[in-house]
Amino acid sequence: MVKDEYLVARVGGLYFGIFCRDVKNVYSQQLKLAKLHYQSSIFRGITHINGSMLQIIDLRRRIGMPDEKEPEVLTLVSFQTDISNLFAVVVDQIVGLKRLPKGSVQPHPGHMTNTHENINLLFPMVAILEDGMMIHLLDSTYLNKTEPVLEEAGDLELF
Repeated sequence: MVKDEYLVARVGGLYFGIFCRDVKNVYSQQLKLAKLHYQSSIFRGITHINGSMLQIIDLRRRIGMPDEKEPEVLTLVSFQTDISNLFAVVVDQIVGLKRLPKGSVQPHPGHMTNTHENINLLFPMVAILEDGMMIHLLDSTYLNKTEPVLEEAGDLELF
């Protein structure tokens, strides 16, 4: 059964896994990016690949890592988070596919409970492998959602 297979990628020293069914495509190529004035700083811009318009998110910026020199060839992992939104994240390296052993997935330990820009929702779970490697499991629905998630306060008032 493929239910526990993840695409593992690396950004800096952070290894993260993306549930295989969430991944639309993986690209590694030179791209022309167009920056849109209304996009936040986490976006590198938009591009056109294989007939699809993709918004490109710099995962380093999204999780607060310092920028590095931009490579000529970008490695991207694309997602379709809903019916109309196609996103791709820039990663340093695709490590490969990994089947996570039962019992290795658990809630993220305390050091990433940071709610700043919803980092805690972007990586809600981790997998700790037998060799001690920690893989942060990405929830693609929070890729572009950096505003705090607000809880409903009290009952509705009727006017």
